[in-house]
Amino acid sequence: MRKIFIMLIISSLFTAGIIVQTTKQPNIKIHPLSINNIKGFRTVSFVLNTTLPKVPKKMMVYKCVEPNVTPEYASVIAKRFGMDGQPKKVFGEFILTDGNYHLEVNTKSGRIAYTDASRWMVGNNIDKPSNLPSDKKAIEIAINYLSKKGLMPADATLRSVTHPKVVAMDKYGNTIGVGFEDVKISFTRKINGFPVVGAGSKLDVEIGGNGDVINVYKVWRDYRPYKKYSIITPEQALEKLKKTGIFTGIKSVDKAEIDKIYLGYYAKSASEKQTYLQPVYVFEGYAKGENRIEKFKQYIPAIPSPEG
Repeated sequence: MRKIFIMLIISSLFTAGIIVQTTKQPNIKIHPLSINNIKGFRTVSFVLNTTLPKVPKKMMVYKCVEPNVTPEYASVIAKRFGMDGQPKKVFGEFILTDGNYHLEVNTKSGRIAYTDASRWMVGNNIDKPSNLPSDKKAIEIAINYLSKKGLMPADATLRSVTHPKVVAMDKYGNTIGVGFEDVKISFTRKINGFPVVGAGSKLDVEIGGNGDVINVYKVWRDYRPYKKYSIITPEQALEKLKKTGIFTGIKSVDKAEIDKIYLGYYAKSASEKQTYLQPVYVFEGYAKGENRIEKFKQYIPAIPSPEG
């Protein structure tokens, strides 16, 4: 009898920020991008599969508005989701569980995470492919839901539609059954035409069977203009990347193929306090080595570190 293995398939992309020092600039207290707990390895060769972007000489640095996450605010958010009870503060979170529903509101970033724990990423009889709305309908459901809850940002634009799932596989890796599947609607944002990148800019709504919303994740910091700073050139950023190497799970990278280079603003993860949105160069591509190929997305700060 063949053995059946249950696998949770969740696509994710791990990114790392690299701190680079360049020419002297006016003093600015921007927190360096963190690479804690990330293991990186130098690459042997780089292949550029794209042209270097045309960029402005200066970019505005934005100051993050610190969220005012009070017990009253957390209670208001809970009521918007139809939950009863007062969220309790546990370290840097306000947390409330009401039956099958779980809510977390982070005090550092204002991140909101709402889940139907009885269904989300759990095998059940409702969240099956045959019960899901079409992608087009799911987008409509997500936008209407966020708007009614007062959680739809004015600057949000559709980024992607995906289908997270839990599947059963045989010992050969063939899918033999789907225990769970939903439709995940993801939104993104831009500042002056530049995308906000990093784990700290995220808005996802997951639609399950019968069009039910079973998961909402939002971290969307407010900001205001601070000051313009000169940025390094794409050539300089590429050289910094080559010196630093590509950070992936591959221990010995033989080649890194760069397919995209663009400017953006880096947002830290929801658990971190952020003072400024920092301009960065984003490099995307594929790392190759050890008979493996992995996608990578890596950031090089476009302005010098605070020390110059």
